[in-house]
Amino acid sequence: MTRMALCLCGLLALAPCAYAQEFTVEELVAAARERAPELQVARTEVGVASGQVMQAALRPNPMLATSHEREPGGMAITTVEVEWPLDLFRRPSRVAVARGTVDITSLSIRDRERLLASAVREQAGRVLAARRALELTNEALTVARRIRDLLDRRVTEGGSTKLDANLAAVEALRLEAEAAVAAGDVEAATIELKALAGLAPDARLVLSESLEALVGSPMVPPMTPVAAMEARPDLREAIARIGLADARAEEARQDARSEISMVGGYARNHYTFPQLGFNERGVPVPIQNSFHTFTIGARMTLPWSNRNQGVLASALAERQGAEALFSARQRAARAEIDASVAREREARRAVEIYATTVRELARQNVDVILEGYDLGRFPLSDVLMEQRRYLDVETAYTEVLSRAYDARTAVARAFGETR
Repeated sequence: MTRMALCLCGLLALAPCAYAQEFTVEELVAAARERAPELQVARTEVGVASGQVMQAALRPNPMLATSHEREPGGMAITTVEVEWPLDLFRRPSRVAVARGTVDITSLSIRDRERLLASAVREQAGRVLAARRALELTNEALTVARRIRDLLDRRVTEGGSTKLDANLAAVEALRLEAEAAVAAGDVEAATIELKALAGLAPDARLVLSESLEALVGSPMVPPMTPVAAMEARPDLREAIARIGLADARAEEARQDARSEISMVGGYARNHYTFPQLGFNERGVPVPIQNSFHTFTIGARMTLPWSNRNQGVLASALAERQGAEALFSARQRAARAEIDASVAREREARRAVEIYATTVRELARQNVDVILEGYDLGRFPLSDVLMEQRRYLDVETAYTEVLSRAYDARTAVARAFGETR
């Protein structure tokens, strides 16, 4: 009986298995921000937008026109004309639109990084929760197998009943099935985590931290809700969209103004007649001459019917939509911040209840049943049932730890944390 009691008490020492250190959760978040394919694609959009800024800052090229005419009578006309657009008042507004696009693209990528970091942390929490469940099941399975083997020997020796041996065998097989399911959960969650972090499918991914350590570590005090809302990239992106709509409206107004281009030209007219004339010496010479003409002026468009009314109306409507988007995101962000703080506070309290009271009482109940079994007061079925209750408590504790960890992750996401 003493050996059996020692085996059963081993269930209470549910120490986590040793894992080789490769990644912490935050190291994995950093790797995901660097390697995630969707972020790599999104970062190319910044280069595209930056190229648009460069193009918007360039001034229009001058235009050169030339022609040559020759008539049968001998007259020839050669003209060269240069037109240089002044691009008055248009360049600043054009550059402002392009820079607004860069700001929106950059803030959108930062918001994707925020959401990706949160997704990686959440998936890492699933891996750690599945790993803890597997460790608990494996520990219980080890103890159940020892009990089964011990009772098999006692039945052979005549010191125990066949029913007790069968009960122990059923319990061991049940735990073996649960361990197989738990191992599959760990493997599947790890595969999903590698894909989310941008790691190769055959990469060896091992998290060096435990769920208890992460939940028990002190949480960095977040900034105030007002400061968080000012710093969140999704809200800043919505504000940038309002600025972009204003810039597009201003660009439409400037494009509606008259466009002025400086024009300069040179013309050479050469005339030849079939008659002869006399020069100052009285010698007959062909009648011909060349005339050189230089012109300078300006060309101006007249905004008569087209004053970009449609473009301006579109920009104003875009601004109204951007304002509505900002208002909606602002309300959603404040609700997300308040809800995440409340959920994290209560989840932390639930963890404290389990860690300081529930688990200890469950251990004491197992001890009492074991003592009663040793004294012959309880059958083995009661011992196995109490063990299952203890495992249920540990499983519920894992769930509470997982919820507390998810709540911490939600707080970080709500306060705009990207790293």
